[in-house]
Amino acid sequence: MKRHKPRGSNSSAPAFFCLILATVLLLGGKAGGDEVVKDMLTSLAQNERFVRAALALETGEYTDASAVVNKQTENIVQTAQTAQTEQTEQVETEPQPIDPETIPRAETVTFSNQSGYDFDLESMLANPKRIVANTTEPLVLVYHTHATEAYTQSGSDTYTASGDNRTLDTNQNMVRVGEELCKVLESRGIKTIHLTDLNDYPSYNGSYGESLRNVQAALEKYPSVQMTIDIHRDAILNADGTPKKLATDINGKTAAQMMLVMGTDASGLAFDDWEEHLGYAVTLQRELDAQHPNLMRSINLRKQRFNLHLTPASMLLEVGTSGNTLQEAIYSIQLFGDTLATYMLAPK
Repeated sequence: MKRHKPRGSNSSAPAFFCLILATVLLLGGKAGGDEVVKDMLTSLAQNERFVRAALALETGEYTDASAVVNKQTENIVQTAQTAQTEQTEQVETEPQPIDPETIPRAETVTFSNQSGYDFDLESMLANPKRIVANTTEPLVLVYHTHATEAYTQSGSDTYTASGDNRTLDTNQNMVRVGEELCKVLESRGIKTIHLTDLNDYPSYNGSYGESLRNVQAALEKYPSVQMTIDIHRDAILNADGTPKKLATDINGKTAAQMMLVMGTDASGLAFDDWEEHLGYAVTLQRELDAQHPNLMRSINLRKQRFNLHLTPASMLLEVGTSGNTLQEAIYSIQLFGDTLATYMLAPK
């Protein structure tokens, strides 16, 4: 027997266009997700004529919509709501750069000035200088003029010595400390280059010339770098000739004390803007002193240039002494790296 369409079934054409509209709105909701899209989809889902006609398109029968409005349209509304929720969560969790005004600062910075020069510390404190992590290009380059320097052997941190507290083992010498710094900076989104050349081997003499050539070549390859950090460890002896340990307690753990060494042109090598470079170290030291009191020794200002003229914020960092252990040095460089990333306004 021929089936006759029920009266009112001629609304299948409008329903077709309504379904297209609903699809467009759904896609729009997933792409941008806003309250207007959700409200429009909800209105369509609750429109009895739309639901009847939509079901007629699917089943060929014009059905009473009152019993199926919620069940048949729940997915449309829920999908739009889910899309909006996901979009909102994405916006809320997007990492934001650090506001420099929120960074703790010590009142002043202390110096061990062996350069013979005077400088305007008050001006440096009043005008902070920082490298800002606002690019995906490399910003920091870590290297080691005296890479074979090592620490007092302790626990599983042992090595074959190549001199007094020196080793070619890059898992036990300064290369390892540099690696740990790079890990921290990279985890904060700061692209970092690490040069692992043993510039002081086989000859200690001329190591600064070796590191200068290697760093210059790297800067040609990575012109975006604005900060180089030459990581060393100090060597201080007690009265009895044993290595002196410089350490402090931070959060219940022993940390090797560190020191920034900055250069000038007092030795005769060209470094006209050394005072401007020093400003970056003053800003960083001030924030380190506030974040981790006693971690840093006074900034050591020297007559030598120490290759610190190469980038605006080049620094030489002494991490502990030969009397410290490797684990104490690693803990310190992790603290330093986290504060350095904050100094660069990198998101946490």
